[in-house]
Amino acid sequence: MFRTPSHFFALRSWHAPLWVALWGLNAGCESDAAASPDAATAAPSVDATTPDATTPDATTPDATTPDAALPESVRGRRYCEVLLAFLGPAAIEVQVWGTQGLNPCPPDAWATVDADAVRDAAGATAAVLNGPRYWTIDGVSGNLPDGEPRLFGELEMQRLATLMVPPGGLSSMPYTERTVLRDSEFKFRAGAEVYELVAPNGAVYVMQSYAQIVDAELTEAELPTLGERLTLPEGWQYRARTLETALSVRTPGEATVIQDDLQNSYSRTDVGE
Repeated sequence: MFRTPSHFFALRSWHAPLWVALWGLNAGCESDAAASPDAATAAPSVDATTPDATTPDATTPDATTPDAALPESVRGRRYCEVLLAFLGPAAIEVQVWGTQGLNPCPPDAWATVDADAVRDAAGATAAVLNGPRYWTIDGVSGNLPDGEPRLFGELEMQRLATLMVPPGGLSSMPYTERTVLRDSEFKFRAGAEVYELVAPNGAVYVMQSYAQIVDAELTEAELPTLGERLTLPEGWQYRARTLETALSVRTPGEATVIQDDLQNSYSRTDVGE
């Protein structure tokens, strides 16, 4: 396999998730790489709220369902992903495998997933463990996976999507916008508390998931005051607020996402308006 040392180093040091870009559920994948509309291969689009299909209350709402009729919120549900990167002559192929739709990523099973063993078994250039993560949204409509599950350690995952990334497109800088391929809708109920980053230019990014990657002890209870811990760039603000009306973040084709320095993920709210 063709390998360039600098690109290989970038892959091995890259820890930011791709799942919002690729599946459109956190989902889907956040991405550290810019994506073109023809860069990804994903499953057919359907409306779904199924981060854990084995959970008895997992439901499948329609994207047009009024807020009052939304099923039980997915907020707080846990998932994990493995990103497999294959370095080629002209691009990096990134496969995203996740527990979404299969299981809630039990801690004991997640602990059996070894990145080096996964990389070697897959013949990949690098493998990155992305998780655990927890939704901070109430519902989502997007693409569901369409593939055979397989075991990573003792954890069952399925392939969510594949993205072709230019080697120079990898970066892990927080508070940096990334344009990602996503056709989805994140839903937040009226009365829900949301957590937002506000850029100096007034752009607002709402948190879609928090991560226990940098801080393994982070909980949702800490999110209202998380701004005290973040190393925000000059002019940036973090805020928590309660929604007076329902919020829908619709991204028809492309989304703009960022991460903070704890790898929590946010979507820009004015994209697709």
